[in-house]
Amino acid sequence: MDPRFSKFSIGFLCALMLISDASKYLHSKEKSDFSFGAELEASVGNESNVVVEEIDLSTTRGDSFFVVKAKGDIEYAFSSQHSVSAGISYTDKNYFEADRFSLQTTLSSAGYKFKHADYTLSFDYRNASADLGGNDFLTLTHVSPAISFFLDKKNFLRLAYTNIDKELINNPTRDAQSDEIGVDYYYFWNGLSDYFISSVKLRQEDAIDPVFNFSSYQLRLAYKKRYSVSTYKLRLTVEGKYRERDFNDRLNPRINAFRADDRATFSLSNEAEIIDDLFWHVALSYVNNDSNLASASYSETSVASGISYQF
Repeated sequence: MDPRFSKFSIGFLCALMLISDASKYLHSKEKSDFSFGAELEASVGNESNVVVEEIDLSTTRGDSFFVVKAKGDIEYAFSSQHSVSAGISYTDKNYFEADRFSLQTTLSSAGYKFKHADYTLSFDYRNASADLGGNDFLTLTHVSPAISFFLDKKNFLRLAYTNIDKELINNPTRDAQSDEIGVDYYYFWNGLSDYFISSVKLRQEDAIDPVFNFSSYQLRLAYKKRYSVSTYKLRLTVEGKYRERDFNDRLNPRINAFRADDRATFSLSNEAEIIDDLFWHVALSYVNNDSNLASASYSETSVASGISYQF
C-alpha cells in the first residue's frame, strides 16, 4: 500500500475524531444550529477490467483492490431559511497488482441553501483532486446553482446547472470546460422508505484540443428502499444509467472518423446496519462502454463488500 496513505489517513482520521468530539459538544447544547456527520469505510473488491475512463485506457486485465475512505461534513443554520455547509473526504483505492492505477482522491465542498415555503435554492462548490499511481493526475471543479420543490406530497423536482472545469495534469490537451443541465424527478412511493428517481443530464464539453470536444445526454433510473429483515435494518439501491457522447467537432485521427460512445451502467447495492451506526454493505456493478475508438470500448464487472461506521 502507498506509504503516503498511512501518513495522510492517520492525520485525517485524527482530525475527524476531534471534529466528532466537537460535534458531540455542539449537539449537547440545546437548540444548536450546528449539525455534523462523518463516516469511516473500508472495503475490498474485484474488477474484471481495470479502466481509467478519463484517458480512454482499458487494461483488459482484472485485479482485486482495497479501499479506505473517510469523510466529514458540517452544516450551520443561521436562520430558519438560510444555512451553509462544508465537507471533505479522502478515498484511497489500492490495487493488489496494478499499482500504477491505484487512485487517491480528495474532495472538498461548500454550499449555501435558502429554504422558502414553496421551494429551495442552493449553490454548491466542489473541488476534487486525484493522484494516479502516486502522481498528480486530475483536478475537477464544479460550481452548481439549483432549485428544488415539491409538486405535491409524493412528487419532487430538482433543476440544476453545473459549470465544470477539468484539468489533466500530464495531458493538457484534454483540459476542458463544460456546461451541464440536469433535471431530477423523485417519486416517493412510501416516503423515504420507498422511492424512485429519474434523471436527465445534457452536457457540452469544450477541450483545448477540439478532437476531445463532445456533447452528451444521460438518462438515469434508480429505486431506493429501506426495509427490515429480523432485527436488521437494510437499504437497497438499484440503478441504471445510459449515456451517449458525440465528438463531432473534429475527426479523430486514430480512426479517421467522428468518435461516438454509448455507455450503459447497472448497479445493485445493499447495506445492513449490524449494530448502531455500524454498517455492512455489498455492491455489484456492470459497465458496457461501446465506442468506435477501440481503446474506449470495453466492459467491466465490479464486486465489492465492506463495513462503514457513521457518526
